Formats: sequence, structure tokens, C-alpha cells
Amino acid sequence: MRLKRTLLLVMIILGLTQTLAYKPVHTAPQAVSMTVSNPYCVQDAETAGSCRINLRYIYASTIDASFNHIEIAIDGKVRAHMSGFFENSAYLTGSMLGSGLKVACGGKNVSGIADMGRQYAVTLTGFSTGSSPVVDIANVTCPYYQGKTYLPLLIK
Repeated sequence: MRLKRTLLLVMIILGLTQTLAYKPVHTAPQAVSMTVSNPYCVQDAETAGSCRINLRYIYASTIDASFNHIEIAIDGKVRAHMSGFFENSAYLTGSMLGSGLKVACGGKNVSGIADMGRQYAVTLTGFSTGSSPVVDIANVTCPYYQGKTYLPLLIK
């Protein structure tokens, strides 16, 4: 009698493990693949002491329609956000940011780099639903502000 119970218990355990072993596998959502150009900083001609951080392009995509959005952050503060609606990619160009994202240039050697102004950490992040974000970080150094205001050249 005891042998029958043990044998029955072993058969139930083996049957359950076989049933659970063939459970359908769900694939994880695809991560975002991202291609970016290097961000750069130029002195703003319109405002004294300010610079503009810009980039040529950022392209983010997924295989399926799980793409969510891309963000551009400067020193941890989100400055640009682009999202889609059931899209699988996004393409943001520098001209879409206008003349760039405004920051302070800083004084001479303030970043510790000779003859340069402030340095900023630019974080470019691509998000998709259900997966970890893809992050690209670049340090961008701006030219220093010389205390001069540039006026446009007028020719008569």
C-alpha cells in the first residue's frame, strides 16, 4: 500500500514538471537601438554670456511598435522630450531644436580645461515599453564668455 502511494506521488510530481516545462515562452520586448551624433556647444550671438548645446541628429528605433520616447537631459534636467504613438522609431534633428538648448557659457578655465568655459553632461535616452532604457552620455565643453557683445556686421 505504501509503495503504491509513493509511486503515485512520484508520477504526479513527474507529470506536473512535464506540464510546467512546456509552458509557452513569451519573448521580452526589444530594446531600443539608438544612433546619435556628438552634441556640441556654440556661443549664442543674441544673448551675452549664453551658449547653445545642439546635436546634428538622434535616431532611436525598436523592431516592434514598443518605442515610447526619447529625452535629452543636460546635467540631469530633461530639456527635450519627443514621443510617438504606436511608432517603432523617432528621428530628431538639430533644426528641430531651433538654435539649440540654452546654457551658460561660463568664465575662462571654469571647467578645468584650458581656454574653455563650463562643461555639461548631456544625456540622450531612448525608451521602449517593457525594457530598460538605452542611455548615451557625452560631456560637452562650451567656449568661455569673454565679456564682449557681438553685433552683426552692417554694410552700407
